[in-house]
Amino acid sequence: MTIRSQRDANSTHWKKIRQRILQRDGFSCFWCGLEADTVDHVVPVAKQGTDHDDNLVACCRRCNYSKKDSMPVDFLASRST
Repeated sequence: MTIRSQRDANSTHWKKIRQRILQRDGFSCFWCGLEADTVDHVVPVAKQGTDHDDNLVACCRRCNYSKKDSMPVDFLASRST
């Protein structure tokens, strides 16, 4: 089974993970503080990140789509310019 199929957005397993992370983080975006409705990988899967809870954070759609597969330091630097 591939990583993508393991965390398919429609899978029951991924929905449970997503809900758990959103609740853990108080539905607040880790990157900007706005209301979160997605879950983001701190270290992207494309850069060897995992689906473990310690690598997942609640995130708003805007930040999640803006971050793409960049590392946190690169994403934060791009936001401050």
